[in-house]
Amino acid sequence: MSEDQLETVLGRLVEDKFLSFLETFKAKNCQPFLATGEEYTLKHTEIHMQYKRLFEGRIESTLKSLGCSSSEFIKQVADKSRDDPRFGDFAESLCSVEDFG
Repeated sequence: MSEDQLETVLGRLVEDKFLSFLETFKAKNCQPFLATGEEYTLKHTEIHMQYKRLFEGRIESTLKSLGCSSSEFIKQVADKSRDDPRFGDFAESLCSVEDFG
């Protein structure tokens, strides 16, 4: 995977259209998280899984269009993270999407 291809994946995750879609998703699904209580419910988990799939789907479709595999993508992000703080932040952001709780 080339650096240009990695930049393409990164760019697709910050496109206005995708960010707007995420904002709509969050607005539509935030109510269960606003309720009081300390434990997460099955509904919370389901919403989080949908949220993760939005990112996974976006990344996977971009990788497919570029002819790249997810393992190439992960390796390239890990390699670039050592030298370029942008990619370190990117990797951290991707991990935060995965984290629930």
